[in-house]
Amino acid sequence: MRLPVSRYYQFIFLRSHLYLGVFVTIVLILGAGCSDFELGRAFEGEFNSQKNNKVIGEYCTSCHIHKEFDSVEHVAKVRLEYRRKLFRTTAECRICHYLEKQWIHNEVLRKTRRPREANRGHFKEFEKENIKGRSKN
Repeated sequence: MRLPVSRYYQFIFLRSHLYLGVFVTIVLILGAGCSDFELGRAFEGEFNSQKNNKVIGEYCTSCHIHKEFDSVEHVAKVRLEYRRKLFRTTAECRICHYLEKQWIHNEVLRKTRRPREANRGHFKEFEKENIKGRSKN
């Protein structure tokens, strides 16, 4: 008589694991939907400049501090502070702003190439890479 009871528990055990697996899969899918893969691609310059700016601008305005932020006005105003050609002529947010991944702490930091450092030539390698990229397009 014990055999049918053990089959019943085995059925319940397998069924609960199936439900748990389905639940975990749904959570992982929804969690991946919340992460923003497009943002990283925009900072890498994979889209045209308008879409890069749109994605980065939406990311900035999602923060309560930059709720009223106008990226077009900001680019026009700030690029006058730069003396280096790439920074002075750019129309893209990603030239001055970038993301730095810290794998150890599992964090992504938002960074800025500030006018003072740029004008002193601290980002020459970055400038060379981006000028090459512009000439290829």
